[in-house]
Amino acid sequence: YYSQGLEKYYRHAINTAVKNLKLYNNDPVLRFFKAFATLMEGNTQEALREFIQLRDHPYLSLCSTAALIYAHKRSETIDLEAVNQLNWELKLSGSAAGDRALYYAALLYWILELELKARTCIKKMLKLSETSPEGLILKGWIALTSDTEENRPQAIRYFDSGVQDAGNLFGLMGKVKRQNELCALDIANQIIVSHPDFSPALLMKMKVFVSLRDWEQTEAVAQRCVLLSAYHLIERFRCSSVFLLEICRVLERDGRDLKALQMMTVKVRLQALMSAVEISEPCNPSLHVEITAAISRLCGHNPEILQMLTVFVRRVSSRTPVASDVICELGYLLNHQSKYKDAHKCYSTALKTEPKCTSALVGTIRCQLMCDQLEEAAQHLALFCEVQESLGNTAEVPLLKALLGRKQSAGEETVMQLLKDATELHFSALRGLNYGVEYLQMLDLNFLLQIVCMHLESKQDFALVPGQTPPFWLKHSNMILETVIKAVPGMSTIFQYFCVCVCFELMSVIYQVRDRFRFHLLKARALLRSGDLNNAIQCLKITMSMPRVRRPSEGPQFFISPSERVSVYLELTEALRLNGEQHEATRVLQDAILRFKGTPEETRLMLANVDLALARDDVDAAVVVLQNILPTESTYIQAREKMAHIYLERKHNEKLYITCYREISEQLPGAHTRILLADAFMKIHQPEEAVKIYREVEKIAPKDTLAKKIGQALVKAHEYDTAVSYYELALKTDTLDCLMSVELSELLLKLKRFEKAQQVLEKALEREPMSFSKTKVDLMQSLKNSLTFFCGFSMCIQMKMLFCQLHDLQQKVVFRTANEHPEELEDQRKLLVVICCDWAREFHLRRNLEKAKQHYTDALNHSPDNEEVSKHYLLNLNISFLFPFLIDNFHAMAKFLHILRRMGKLDDVRSVFIACEKFSPLSVREPGYNYCKGLYFWSLTDALMHLNKARGDADWGEPAVDLMDRICLNPDRDVFGGEVLHKGQKHTSETRISTAHNILSMFRPRSKSEQDKLELLSNLCRISSKEPKEVERAVLELTDMQAKNASLLMMAQGFVQLKQIPRARNVLKRLSRIEWSDTNADDLESACLLLADMYIKTGKYTQVDKLLDSCIRHNQSCSKAYEYRGLIMESEQRHSDAALQYELAWKHSSRAHPAVGFRLAFNYLKCKNYTLAVDVCHQVLQQRPDYPEIQDELLTRAQLSLRL
Repeated sequence: YYSQGLEKYYRHAINTAVKNLKLYNNDPVLRFFKAFATLMEGNTQEALREFIQLRDHPYLSLCSTAALIYAHKRSETIDLEAVNQLNWELKLSGSAAGDRALYYAALLYWILELELKARTCIKKMLKLSETSPEGLILKGWIALTSDTEENRPQAIRYFDSGVQDAGNLFGLMGKVKRQNELCALDIANQIIVSHPDFSPALLMKMKVFVSLRDWEQTEAVAQRCVLLSAYHLIERFRCSSVFLLEICRVLERDGRDLKALQMMTVKVRLQALMSAVEISEPCNPSLHVEITAAISRLCGHNPEILQMLTVFVRRVSSRTPVASDVICELGYLLNHQSKYKDAHKCYSTALKTEPKCTSALVGTIRCQLMCDQLEEAAQHLALFCEVQESLGNTAEVPLLKALLGRKQSAGEETVMQLLKDATELHFSALRGLNYGVEYLQMLDLNFLLQIVCMHLESKQDFALVPGQTPPFWLKHSNMILETVIKAVPGMSTIFQYFCVCVCFELMSVIYQVRDRFRFHLLKARALLRSGDLNNAIQCLKITMSMPRVRRPSEGPQFFISPSERVSVYLELTEALRLNGEQHEATRVLQDAILRFKGTPEETRLMLANVDLALARDDVDAAVVVLQNILPTESTYIQAREKMAHIYLERKHNEKLYITCYREISEQLPGAHTRILLADAFMKIHQPEEAVKIYREVEKIAPKDTLAKKIGQALVKAHEYDTAVSYYELALKTDTLDCLMSVELSELLLKLKRFEKAQQVLEKALEREPMSFSKTKVDLMQSLKNSLTFFCGFSMCIQMKMLFCQLHDLQQKVVFRTANEHPEELEDQRKLLVVICCDWAREFHLRRNLEKAKQHYTDALNHSPDNEEVSKHYLLNLNISFLFPFLIDNFHAMAKFLHILRRMGKLDDVRSVFIACEKFSPLSVREPGYNYCKGLYFWSLTDALMHLNKARGDADWGEPAVDLMDRICLNPDRDVFGGEVLHKGQKHTSETRISTAHNILSMFRPRSKSEQDKLELLSNLCRISSKEPKEVERAVLELTDMQAKNASLLMMAQGFVQLKQIPRARNVLKRLSRIEWSDTNADDLESACLLLADMYIKTGKYTQVDKLLDSCIRHNQSCSKAYEYRGLIMESEQRHSDAALQYELAWKHSSRAHPAVGFRLAFNYLKCKNYTLAVDVCHQVLQQRPDYPEIQDELLTRAQLSLRL
């Protein structure tokens, strides 16, 4: 494995052989591999001696002879006589060789990448032993690494035939390489479980996680590799996972430049990599270059990293002066540091060693172009193109032609076509590659960004008119940058800015424009668009201070046009405005208006003045300025569109909005302005008018260009059948528009053309590459919708396949989203869970409960803490289906209790406890089980008894202490600080407060979070004491912890105790606006109830209803919310409605609060439901015999009323 061409870890192969020779003394196979790795490190004579000794072994005769031939050919002086003699012996012994000898010969040929010879030997071997597992597995590896694509699919068949048990590691590793990511992970885990010390399986697993872009898992596996052996630090970095992850983290922390601490981190990591390589593989120059190549292609814009890599490659080159690949890599690094003469010398040296070296030829031509040696470059390029057919096509050639054409002032169309050809050739080489180090190396960020720079070089002043089709160079640049951004982990808008800045840095090096006006202006625009306002303002001020910017230039040299000068003023004004410096922005703009008054550029400044007026909310002044811009001005369309926007968004006047676009169409007649008018009608939801105009434009414009717009308008106008034909026409024109396929499929679903909708979606899935995009997500949603429609029909095989496809695709979307769009990860996970739940419900409707259970389980695996999934379980299946997840998983059980409480189904919990005790009678001693029982009971006796058994546990101690403390302070779950339900607010007894303090004093926090929790609970005890000094102290301490919802709630409760009601109300309002989640639900519920209590006191019932609805929506067992509702209805004399609310409060309080029972009985009495009133009174007295009020005031009256 370590000797094969895919890995090339020759020193590690030697070390592994030496280590195992101590266990298996003088084993010939181990000796052979030790000799082979020694040969590959350059110790030819030592290897020759060992091979000669092994020739007499029957199993190794063939491979040793073949190895001797290979060793002689690697020598500085080849002994031809010895080679001929060995060839004759090889033919002679090959005809009579046994199966083991042929196997090892095939293995050697495969390692040497001699596929034809390896295939011949293994074919002979399998004729002698057809069912040999080793032979079949090796044949699978030969097929897997074949240069012919047709042979590779056969590999998995050979692996399956050869792998008979989990002990055959070589076969299992082959299966990992051929399977998809999820299957590969399963096989890698299987190897790791059975052979935990087999590090290649861990490395393979890490590579799979890299291809899935699951960086957290990658980091975890990488750390495990390093713990196994320090050697694997090489592979850890060679996989590029951790190293790239570090770079991306730096970029996310500071997207502007790699400086200070961030740059230091990257340099330390890179230095560690290079040290590990030199120590662990000192005689392996090809591996050294392979490792540095990916980093140089990714980080070639950074001079510090380039310098570190250059020093490293120079050291490698000094040890192996004839290695052409090392010399070419050194030339590449020097070239990107603008040291073209030194780079040219390196490439010349490489060509002397290997005259047909493509990298050296390309590098030589590039250096000549950069040094303006255009004639020599043209001659070499022409010669290279002639011999290119034998060397193979390369993307560098059209790029070099484009560079030469640009320097020789060739036509722009010619240059654009060459850049397009270069990009297509470059991307074609990436097809079929999994994401990883090889992909990133071949992606070559420097190559792609140079193409973008060439597009941007002469287009600084380009302005895209609204509605205008973007030119090719702009779409092409955007496509390249999107590809680059998707390929780099941790993609964000900051990194997009980073890519653009890389372009400018490359431009400054390649075209020497760092001191030019246009470079500074373009860089400032990039900074401004990325949101880096301070750096943008600084860059624009530097540009403003350059000569000939404030005053017009004279002479052709360094000419700066008036348009460019105005652009500087406008960009600076915009940056200052966005940065909140309105006064300074106005000053800069007024200066520009004075300087350019009466020039054609004045209207551009007027538009900027409009933006400033709108920022001051001076809408009328903005409209007046825009009305003064005439149709003869170049900014007329822009001005009218801005005016239309003001009328629609600021004044909400659709009539004037359309009038603006009518004026544009009348003053500047043409297809483009008519389309703008139709688009305006679409925006104000008048599709009929839009369709008329689109059809008018069809007569003067190609029909297919408007097909999509007409189709969308017809859908809005509910002309679905006609819209379908237009969508189909549009799809013929643009077959890659995935979003259009989604829209068409949804339209066909509305028309109940299910089969046609399915066909459209399947074609879109075939066309769209498997990468994350917004259209892919839309496609997933549409595919899910189609499944929803199909579910009404038969459960056909095709439908099942469609679901499987949907599920697999969504899983891949989730993997990609985690790294490319982390802000959307939760939404994508929810969609995956919904897909599983929908499918499970469908099986449940068809009475296939096993399948339903399977898909609900799948949903729980994707989102174990998802309450909705558990609710689906409870609503669609018997609760017993959840028992396997609960009986030995107390964390899941605790979560389940919370879910049941919020669903109002706490009565179902006892069956869970019974099942748990039946499954494991010893579970009653488990801390997690006792915590769950304490959570269920919530009482001073039963709850504290169970929680006391859990509070000493490392996992359950913190939540148990938290719960015990809260139960001691508030056993009845009253609204702390509320006064409406309890007129004479009862004081917390000193005994309970003392008990709570004692519990906290025995708690020993083990982490920062537990220490914070201890401080919170201590302050809660102080507030519960209601002693002013203690409360004030608690509020002061909580002020420093305002970021947490719990501390905010306690602070509000403290303000209530201090009679600072307005301050308490402000804090509670802030809490009520926070989004609910599992972690903050209890705190937000308490906050809403306390705020509702305050509003009830002031009679603001509208706000109260919203707060109580929110509580009940998130917790259907919220008895206090029902009690408050009942109180409001009771005050409005709606006793029947009040009784319904009090009944729910009585039920969800476990009939343990006599005050709730009293109110329920009272309202039953008022609405003359005497029987129920008597029943409730008996229930209260049974629970609390010491509650005589209900006996005297209600029970006697109800009984008398019954007798009457």
